[in-house]
Amino acid sequence: MKVVVTYESRKGNTARAARLIAGGLQAAGAEVTIDPIDDIDFSALASADLVIVGTWTGGLFLFGQHPGDGGKIASTLPDLWDIDTWSYVTYAHNPGKAAGKLAETLEAKGAHSLGSAAFHRKKLQAEVTAFVDEIIDHYAAS
Repeated sequence: MKVVVTYESRKGNTARAARLIAGGLQAAGAEVTIDPIDDIDFSALASADLVIVGTWTGGLFLFGQHPGDGGKIASTLPDLWDIDTWSYVTYAHNPGKAAGKLAETLEAKGAHSLGSAAFHRKKLQAEVTAFVDEIIDHYAAS
């Protein structure tokens, strides 16, 4: 399986999560390309079976949470017609509905969204491991 992991990171937490995801999928036998969103390998994206997109959570502490810079992912990624996607956000305090909003952004680009998650910056290892396990289990059952 060919996987592209792309992300937008502000303080390094989302990039770290991307590396953990890529490592977990590589250990399971996937061929993984990992790049920041503004340096994505479009040829790898064109041949990908699965795309995983991550960003940080912006907004205020109690409301208005949104994925990353808002439009950067939507404007940078090409249409993802029927490509399986999983997405995630990283956060410090409260992710609100940012993970779901990111999945909706990808669906608006034609992606087949299979799941989204929010990872607390202090619990990345455990939460990413569970996310990768969910992805692996999904494809093992297929």
